[in-house]
Amino acid sequence: MKNELRHSAHTVGETSLHLQFTPAYRRDIFREPLARELTIAYLVERAQQLKVRVAAIDCGPDHIHMFVEDWKNYAIRDLARELKMYSSRKMRKGHSYLFFGKLWGDKFWSAGYFHRTVGVVTAETVRRYVKESQKKHWEQREVSSQQTLLNYAG
Repeated sequence: MKNELRHSAHTVGETSLHLQFTPAYRRDIFREPLARELTIAYLVERAQQLKVRVAAIDCGPDHIHMFVEDWKNYAIRDLARELKMYSSRKMRKGHSYLFFGKLWGDKFWSAGYFHRTVGVVTAETVRRYVKESQKKHWEQREVSSQQTLLNYAG
């Protein structure tokens, strides 16, 4: 599948970006299924408000990957700040019980983030990477932890 070029009033091109955010102190807060689902929902919600398309999103126990498209109206640092700030505020204000004892104060995300612009590879390749690469993080962690109904790779 070939990436489609986007057309606007004065430009033609593609703007695809891979972002990775890590919770503060690299805590494994995404082991909690509801914390994972709500964080993803808030990241996607803010992206939609910014008119940025989330093509893929998935978590490991202690990080989240996003593949976004059509972000050309933002500097990477501004887009990352907006996504992290919004999701952090929503999670801390409404759902802090989901990560009580793992995070404290006003921190939800670590200060930094990973980013890579994506060009030559197809969007489908990156979507598949984001989805499938997280399996290894869950498998490595699950071996050393006790199995409960809450520990699953959703």
